[in-house]
Amino acid sequence: MPSRSTIQGIVEFAGRLEKLDIGALREGLEIWRLHREVQRAVEHNLSGWGLTVRQIEIMESLYHNGAGVMTPADLADEVGLTRSAMTSTLDSLEKLGHTARSPHPTDRRMLAVSLTPAGRAFIDRRLPERYRNIARLVNVLSKSEQALLQKAYGKVLDLLAHAGYAAQA
Repeated sequence: MPSRSTIQGIVEFAGRLEKLDIGALREGLEIWRLHREVQRAVEHNLSGWGLTVRQIEIMESLYHNGAGVMTPADLADEVGLTRSAMTSTLDSLEKLGHTARSPHPTDRRMLAVSLTPAGRAFIDRRLPERYRNIARLVNVLSKSEQALLQKAYGKVLDLLAHAGYAAQA
């Protein structure tokens, strides 16, 4: 995450470039910095659980999936990890006793990932706290600010999608 002094250095460098809206660049970098600060604070809050944000998201996806079973590829798409990163993340969750991989029930070429009873009990205890924290964070914004933030993110994501840079949803 760029610090304010790094942002200033970037803006000074970019000032020598033609056809660049320096104000938009500065605001974009500041938004990026703020986004990363929020992300780091959330990660710090969850670190007391002994898991990463992605590990919690994987367990949460399995918990809320009707079948309780997902493939590693589906989980990777769900939480925004590469297939190789998903493999190592599942390895760590298995070592902790939270998840298990088994042959897929209908396609023997695939694996099925599920929560273990210990993993289900762990996430069952933690999700209420997670959801209360999310609501508390969002509730510092008025309803109109929440709607504006969603609209702004939507516009940025639309631009990225049209430019071919959108992350897989």
